[in-house]
Amino acid sequence: MRAMERQAMSDVEGRLADFSDGLSPQVNRRRVVAELDRLFLTGLPPDPLPDGFLRGRLLGTTTWAPFDALARGLAGMWMPWQGKVFDPPAMTGINRFGLDVRLPMMALWPSYVPVLGDARLEAFVFRNRIEPGALDPGLRVLKIDYDFDANPGFLIRRILDELVQLADGVYLGKVLMRYRGTFRRIGFFSLAA
Repeated sequence: MRAMERQAMSDVEGRLADFSDGLSPQVNRRRVVAELDRLFLTGLPPDPLPDGFLRGRLLGTTTWAPFDALARGLAGMWMPWQGKVFDPPAMTGINRFGLDVRLPMMALWPSYVPVLGDARLEAFVFRNRIEPGALDPGLRVLKIDYDFDANPGFLIRRILDELVQLADGVYLGKVLMRYRGTFRRIGFFSLAA
């Protein structure tokens, strides 16, 4: 067999292996998460800072493959989170949800009182600051910090979102959760004007 034929055969075998790997949720998941991490590292701290409401999209969780698949399925059927509202002068903000989140929120955090509006609910205030990333210290990010008394202690205060700007009005966020004194990445989201 000539060298060109061996190379062509090797290329075809490689493409078939790539297709096969692409059908495997575990392999595909690793690739997508790695690509989101690479994309996050290309971002810059938002300039100017986000202002007003930005619609949000959960891109996916990154915890444990079976849980991530379940979360993706549930998010495909019901995603009450709509995005975030930013107030740059105050360096604060709040998350916006659909009204259909009221009952689950009351079950998880019975003493927490969200802000009700026309066809929406706002909850979980945050403070912002520009600092190096918790997992990416060489990258400056906009920290979205929930760790203060206004938020429920169960889950919410352990979350730290980090946001980078990819293009005008387009942002990629990394969701981190504090566990045993360190932060671990648990998901990605996007925001857009």
